[in-house]
Amino acid sequence: MTPRATYRFQFHKDFTFADAEALVPYLDTLGISHVYASPITTARAGSTHGYDVVDPTRINPELGGEDAFRSLAAALRQRGMGIIVDIVPNHMGVAGGDNAWWNDVLAKGEASEFARFFDIDWREPMVLPILGEPLAAAIDSGALAVEEVDGRCVVTAYGEHRLPIRDEDQALALGADLHTLLNRQHYRLASWRVANDELNWRRFFTINDLAGLRVEDPAVFDAAHDLILGLYRDGLIDGVRVDHVDGLTDPAGYCRMLRARLDAIRPGAYFVIEKILARGEPLAADWGVDGTSGYDFMAEVAGLLHAPEGAEPLAALWAEISGRPAEFAPEELRARQDMLAWQFDAQLRGCVAAFVALARSRPELDGITQGMIHRAIERLLWVFPVYRTYGTGDAAPAADAAIRAEARARVQPFVPPGEGPVVDRILDWLAGDGPGDAADAVRRFQQLSAP
Repeated sequence: MTPRATYRFQFHKDFTFADAEALVPYLDTLGISHVYASPITTARAGSTHGYDVVDPTRINPELGGEDAFRSLAAALRQRGMGIIVDIVPNHMGVAGGDNAWWNDVLAKGEASEFARFFDIDWREPMVLPILGEPLAAAIDSGALAVEEVDGRCVVTAYGEHRLPIRDEDQALALGADLHTLLNRQHYRLASWRVANDELNWRRFFTINDLAGLRVEDPAVFDAAHDLILGLYRDGLIDGVRVDHVDGLTDPAGYCRMLRARLDAIRPGAYFVIEKILARGEPLAADWGVDGTSGYDFMAEVAGLLHAPEGAEPLAALWAEISGRPAEFAPEELRARQDMLAWQFDAQLRGCVAAFVALARSRPELDGITQGMIHRAIERLLWVFPVYRTYGTGDAAPAADAAIRAEARARVQPFVPPGEGPVVDRILDWLAGDGPGDAADAVRRFQQLSAP
């Protein structure tokens, strides 16, 4: 059933499926065809938004659980209405100890069956930037302790976080020196201030409580989508809205896979994505989606509601109180530079390292230094004209060519003398035309380019 008009419900423990069901007659009188539901899978306890999913295999009991959801769906069906649900394939909530997959990784490290589910650099222990002070100070202040919970020893932090302890350390954990015990774990506790520089796993933008999920792995895709596909199979939902699709390794491949899985059950699912399109940027026609969730439409509406003559006095006021230019472009550039150098430094260095390894694997690229690659990537990211491109390392869609050309023109004023060929090489790799296996390097660039 294609939606005619949707009404979004933000579910949480104080607004449940039962509360929504009571409003179904009212929605019907408005002409609404579908409830658009915020994420319904189990989120962190007490979540008011649901995008910090901790268990995508179960409907959130705080919202009423599966029985209440089925009751809501039945009430809607009786009136010829349906449900579109929001799903979150890009990340999971990992704070507070509610996420069993994440906890298993903390306890077992790379040996965990769920280690492949997350983007983690295993060359060092996982950095957990949850402390309000350096580790030694947190131990001295008593903020950290070892407690026994349900027959197992865990590390507690500030009475809020519960962190698993390795099986090998369980027997002696209660009497162990805390600093020594922590040094033996698969994770490293650290101050929140180190996250931007030292985090070694992908997060959602700068939010340390949300860890990136690797749905490009078929096993991870299945685990993250079995519940939603089951709801569609049972006729309880008519489609999905996918949150932050551009955070994924391969958004196009993901969308095609999800469409295929939905169509294998029953063709006709309504499938839209959260996609931020730049002015004039088209939505790819071969992803198998029915459109975006509407940010581009909202931008057009906002343009109608704002008087353009108001821009000049606002710009003059900004220049007067800030001492900065009245034009937007210098502010955008400075913001991009600051954010990249500060809050995304660890991600930038990881991206640079991937391209450096790629360059050093090819004898013909001798002479391209790490510094040159860093400057080329950094400056391209300062001026990148769209949210991201969609190369796979060995190929790229035709639509990306114009974006790369515009990026090359924009970056030229910032390129140091003699380093233009390095910029060109990076763009060649994004196009799928460079030497070597560029998949990881291209992935890292494209997951970092969001303005």
